[in-house]
Amino acid sequence: MRISCKRSYIMACCLLQGLLFLSCKKLVSISGPIDTLTTEKMFNSEQQAEGAMIGVYHVMIHGTVSSNIVSVGFSSFSAGLATIAGGLSAGEFYNSNGPISPSYYALITNRLTNDNSEVPGNIWSSAYNTVYGANSVIEGIATSTSPQLRDSVRKELTGEAKFVRAFCYFYLTNFFGDLPLALTVDFNQTAGVAKTSQPEIYKQIISDLLDAESTLPSDYSVGKGKRVRPNKWAATAMLAKAYLFLGDHVSAAAKATDVINQAALYQLEPVNNVFKTTSREVIWQLMQTEDPASALKNATPEGNVFLPHILYKEIAPFNLSDDLLRVFEPGDQRYVDWIDSTMNIVNGVSQGKTYYPAKYKVGFANSVAGAPAEEYYVVSRLAEQYLIRAEARANGANGGLTGAIDDLNKVRKRAGLELLPVSMDLAAVKKAIAQERQTELFAEWGNRWLDLKRTGTAHDVLSNTSIKQPWEGDYQLLYPIPPTEIQRNSRLTQNQGY
Repeated sequence: MRISCKRSYIMACCLLQGLLFLSCKKLVSISGPIDTLTTEKMFNSEQQAEGAMIGVYHVMIHGTVSSNIVSVGFSSFSAGLATIAGGLSAGEFYNSNGPISPSYYALITNRLTNDNSEVPGNIWSSAYNTVYGANSVIEGIATSTSPQLRDSVRKELTGEAKFVRAFCYFYLTNFFGDLPLALTVDFNQTAGVAKTSQPEIYKQIISDLLDAESTLPSDYSVGKGKRVRPNKWAATAMLAKAYLFLGDHVSAAAKATDVINQAALYQLEPVNNVFKTTSREVIWQLMQTEDPASALKNATPEGNVFLPHILYKEIAPFNLSDDLLRVFEPGDQRYVDWIDSTMNIVNGVSQGKTYYPAKYKVGFANSVAGAPAEEYYVVSRLAEQYLIRAEARANGANGGLTGAIDDLNKVRKRAGLELLPVSMDLAAVKKAIAQERQTELFAEWGNRWLDLKRTGTAHDVLSNTSIKQPWEGDYQLLYPIPPTEIQRNSRLTQNQGY
C-alpha cells in the first residue's frame, strides 16, 4: 500500500541531504552524484522511492536547500518565476521599481542582454534542477533490483517523474527554443551536449506525457484526496496543451475533451474559489509546506510575490498594465476577484492607485504560521482545457465554430459575462478566444507571452507597446542561454541576437 502524502513529505525532508543534487546551479555542466542517487540503496524500498519523488515536488515549490523560502517565487520557474518573466515580457504588468531593478526592467522593455539575463538564468537553472531530480527518480527505480519495490509502484513513480520532466521541458523550450535534452544523470552523457531542436524536444515531451498518462492513477488517492500529485488527467491536460502548441488541433481537442468529460472530478468553480485548496477546477497544484516553523507560513510563493507587504497601502512589486486592464469587459468577475489595488503610500502620502494580480489572497502581509493553507499553487485547471478545445475547434477540430463558441461561453458564464452569439464568424471567434485566454489566464504561468509567440502575433502586439519602444527585435522572443553555461560547454551556442 502506498504511504500517505504527509508521511512521504516527512521522509522527503529526511532525504533532502541525499538529494543535494537539486541544489546544483546547472545541470548540463556539472557532475551529478550518480553513485548515491541511482543505486539500489537509495531506492531500496517504496518509502525511499516515494520520498525521492516527493523531494522533487518539494524543490519545485520551495526551491533548493540553499533558497530563501520566502522569496523563492522570484527565483524558481515553478514557484512563480515563469509567471513573473512571462508577464513582464508580454506587457501584462511592470515592475514598480522600473530601471532600478534592471533584471526585471529588461524584460518589460524587451531589452535582454547577456549582462542582464539573471531572470532567464534562474528559469534555466531551476527547471534543469527539476529535470535532474526527475531523471534521478527514473534511473534510480530502473536500476533498483529491490524486491521491496513493487512493479505497480515502479510504474506509477516513473510516470510521475516523466510527467515532471515533460512539464519542465515544455517551459524550457518555450522560453529558450532549442536546448540540451538531458535524459540521464550520467555526467558522461550530459557534459558537453549540444542543443536539441525544438521539434525533437516536443517529441520527447509527448512521449513522456503519453507514458505518464498510461501509468498514473485516474484519481487523487496518492495525495489522499489533495490534488498535489499529478494523475492521469494532469498528463492528459498537459498533452492537450502541448498538442495545441504543436498545431495538432485534432489531438488537442481530443485530449481536452477527455479531461472535460471527467465531470465527477472537475467542474468550473465560482471565480472566488478557483485558487482555493478545495477547488474542483484544479487538475494539479503544488503544495507548500505546512510546517509552522516555515518562513513561508501558509502563503503560496506567488502570493508573496504579488501582494504588497501592507495590503492596500504599500507598493506592490508588480503593477498591472493599462493595456491589460482595458481588455476586461464591464461586469467581469475576474476583474473584481482576481485584481486588487493599492494606494502606494510613501511617508504618509499616496503616490496614486495602482493595480496588481490577486489570484492568490494570502501573502507576506496576512500569512499565519501554523495555520492551514487556504490556497495551493495552481498549475493546471479546467478552464484552460475549455479554452484549448475552443481554439482547436475553431481551427478545424471536431465541434467546429459552434462548439468553440459553446466552450467560450462556459468560461464567460462563470465570469458573469453575456454569452457570445452562435452567429459569430471565424475571425470573430478567434479574436474572442484570444481575449478570453488573455483575461482568464493573465498573470498565470506566462500564458500570454507563450500565446503571443505561438500565434505569431508577438511582433505586432509588442512592437506597438509604448514601454517597449523602440522595439529591439524579434530575437527577444527567445531568452538568452545563460552565459555561464556557454562558457562551460563549447558545444552550446547562444541564441541568435545575443
